[in-house]
Amino acid sequence: MKLQINQTITDKGAVPPRARGGDDEWELGLLKSILDEIKSGRVQLPSLPDVALRVREAVRDEQRNIADVTRLVQVDPALTARLIQVVNSPLYRGNKKIDNLHTAITRLGLEATRNLVMSFSLKSLFKPRAKALAERLQQTWRHSCRVGALSSVLARLSRGVDPDRAMLGGLVHDIGELPVLQFLEKHDHSPDGVTLEPLLQKLRGPLGSFVLKIWQFEADLAVIPRVVEDWSRESRGPVDSLDIVQVSHAHSLFGTPQAAQLPPLTELAAFTKLPISQLGPDASLELLEQSRQEISDVIQILQS
Repeated sequence: MKLQINQTITDKGAVPPRARGGDDEWELGLLKSILDEIKSGRVQLPSLPDVALRVREAVRDEQRNIADVTRLVQVDPALTARLIQVVNSPLYRGNKKIDNLHTAITRLGLEATRNLVMSFSLKSLFKPRAKALAERLQQTWRHSCRVGALSSVLARLSRGVDPDRAMLGGLVHDIGELPVLQFLEKHDHSPDGVTLEPLLQKLRGPLGSFVLKIWQFEADLAVIPRVVEDWSRESRGPVDSLDIVQVSHAHSLFGTPQAAQLPPLTELAAFTKLPISQLGPDASLELLEQSRQEISDVIQILQS
């Protein structure tokens, strides 16, 4: 089924005309149109909350300490409550319950605190003005939370990968859908009658990496949206967040129509690097099944 574009759009140059070259050429033109509107300011990318940016900069500053970060976070009572909730969750729980922010951040560490603050801040970006796009955005957020939770668990089963950083990578792997849906919203596109999925599948990768670079994410995270669905990519060196997120994304698609696009796990280079690959694909699935409660706990934290 061909993509049908609402012809009521009147902004000159907003949507390129369908070219004779077919959908690929047309979608490249649409990608250019979206990027042009972002660069010109006609489409405003959602901004990360101020507290998330301040915490990120404080963690990068070697002159700042836990007390400084605590002061930044505590201005947001909801964020404070969530950090205390997560530090008392089964993922971090120690021998004593923590009931204050400074101790929570001390136990988490500054890097984990930064990654968690960034992760918790993403939820606010998935709130559309148009009801027509609300369900699609919520669907994207639920999927992102699942991939983030799977990434956190898989990272804990692997050495050398920060679980909170992997979780953040999972949460942003589909972030490129935001500018596409914002573009459709601005130009009064209704998803009704539109084959939206092929469009999102082709554009979310390059747009996602573009967005993360604008947000000044580190290169290892910014590359994730662009290559996470490149199932044939070669992966060399130690296991990294991209490997974890790609395997988590693949697992999240099992049982869905998109699973038909996946190669066998044993042919996925990222999977073969993980310690669980030595158990075989069936055993790895069983291991994740045994981690169902942990995955559910992370999803609940992210969606609360």
